[in-house]
Amino acid sequence: MMQNTAQPQNSATVGAAPVTNSVQQRRKRIRRIIGFTIWGIGLILILVSCYIVHGHPGPYPFEVTFSRAVQSLNIPPWLLTTLVFSASLIDPVNSAIALILWLAFMVTFGWYRQAAFLILTVSIGNAIDALLGDYVVRPRPSTAYLIRVEGTYHANSFPSGHCAHTMLYYGALLYLSFSEPVRKWRYRWVLIPLQIYAAFNILTIGFERIYQGEHWFYDTAAGTLDGLLWLTAGIFLYNWIPELLQNWQAKRQQQQAQAASARTA
Repeated sequence: MMQNTAQPQNSATVGAAPVTNSVQQRRKRIRRIIGFTIWGIGLILILVSCYIVHGHPGPYPFEVTFSRAVQSLNIPPWLLTTLVFSASLIDPVNSAIALILWLAFMVTFGWYRQAAFLILTVSIGNAIDALLGDYVVRPRPSTAYLIRVEGTYHANSFPSGHCAHTMLYYGALLYLSFSEPVRKWRYRWVLIPLQIYAAFNILTIGFERIYQGEHWFYDTAAGTLDGLLWLTAGIFLYNWIPELLQNWQAKRQQQQAQAASARTA
């Protein structure tokens, strides 16, 4: 009796495996379709925004009012110093040095795939953001609008390069810190302060840019969205390319096995 009852259970288990895999594949496709749809909407939004601002490069009344309201806030000196210092670390020269140091760190541990993801995502994302800025050619804020301007920049204002780079740079580092092999690193606890710092920068860089009078509101919003778009694209490719190579290798091995079986037959 025990043997008779065990056999149907084993058959059911074997039969359920393909069904389970099919359900998982279907759910995976649905998630990807949803993800592609949301990403596409974001891309259309940033492109349309660039076209609109290109035709109206001056600040909108809401932006002027918002900048004045932000600059009227009484920010504690220690917090303002922290915000300004954090923003200075992602200036072009400082961010380039930081990327080189991270590259050396990852290569030392043999994390070549992670290093390529970080460098390519940040570099390509920043390059696209710069191209959008060259098309829009929006002037930087000025004191003519009765706001305080702490620095004089000649680069394009829309989208904000600092906001885009912060999302790309710290977002990529945050993602890597929660993925393998970093998640299994025995000293991963030392990354907790860096994770908090990265999240702090992503959340506050737009406010700092407006408070310093270096960008308008739509500049920071567009820069953040632009950076997020290319960050998610980099994350997708980071996971999809190894999966594609693995499937290609499995298919090739299967073809080789079939060819060998045909020869022996």
